[in-house]
Amino acid sequence: MISKNLVFKGPMQPELEEKELASPKPDELQCRASRSLISAGTEIRCLKGVFEPGTNWESWVRYPFYPGYSMAATVVAAGAEATGFKPGDRVFAHAPHCRYFNIPASMANHIPDGVSDQEAVWTTMGRITQNGVRRAQVQLGDYAVVIGSGIVGLLTMQFAKIAGAARIIAVDMNENGLELAQKLGADYLIKSYAKEAKGEIERLTKGRMADIVFDATGNPKVLADACLLARKNGKILIIGDTTEPHKQALGPGVVSNYLTIMGAHAKMLADFDNPFYPYTWQRVHEIFYDYLMQGRIRVSELMTLEVAPEEMPELYRKLAADTTLATGIQIDWERSL
Repeated sequence: MISKNLVFKGPMQPELEEKELASPKPDELQCRASRSLISAGTEIRCLKGVFEPGTNWESWVRYPFYPGYSMAATVVAAGAEATGFKPGDRVFAHAPHCRYFNIPASMANHIPDGVSDQEAVWTTMGRITQNGVRRAQVQLGDYAVVIGSGIVGLLTMQFAKIAGAARIIAVDMNENGLELAQKLGADYLIKSYAKEAKGEIERLTKGRMADIVFDATGNPKVLADACLLARKNGKILIIGDTTEPHKQALGPGVVSNYLTIMGAHAKMLADFDNPFYPYTWQRVHEIFYDYLMQGRIRVSELMTLEVAPEEMPELYRKLAADTTLATGIQIDWERSL
């Protein structure tokens, strides 16, 4: 079987290649892609290849690199040990952008009938942002500031509201992102850089400042500014990783205001179901699908562009020049130019 795959041959070298696919191993599924989601912030950092030594990025990205990690697909064949799956099943898979692929059954799960492929491709982002909100321990009545209105910020905002945040304050310079934030439930919009938002947040919170500040930008300079926006004993959750942590500095008040600074990642999951932290891969995805079907998490507004596989190399070159071109981009693998 021949597959079309997106590959970064090296920094700033996106290409579409054809590659033969082997038969699945006993514990694997062989799948045909329906749709995959481009996570522009992460993938463009992988494409540019600028990583500091010792970072997660440096150990992860090795060229040739196959980007992508959120796929809706159909099972073509299942290995003898890949129990619970059969040909024809619709699955979410943690797989790169490619037409056909083999994946361990443990890295896939069934997509419920009430969730479309267009919605299921957001599963990884739903997992990342769920983990962040859970890590921040949002409480009833909290004022939450979300810096950044890209995919991560907009989903974080929705989960924070579900978790009990009374007011969401969205901060960004991107007007399109702020418009989406308003549609998806933000209570207040501040069009400014984070360092310039302190006065307005002080006014909106009657001087109390934010209970939680979510940094969803991946910009190393934002952490210092986020420290200015939190109340005494407040929390800052970094949910956008940076490739240049040496530029990430603490702002004023970390000690004197006894702030808590935390990080969250997509892999922050329990290895197995247990009564103390039951949030496994499967459970976190089930929660995401449940909220989608309830209409309490909305992703349709996040999709702003749909492309055919052949359009990907040029698209990535454009995104490298301007990552604000689109919020959510899906590759339709059933479509060909």
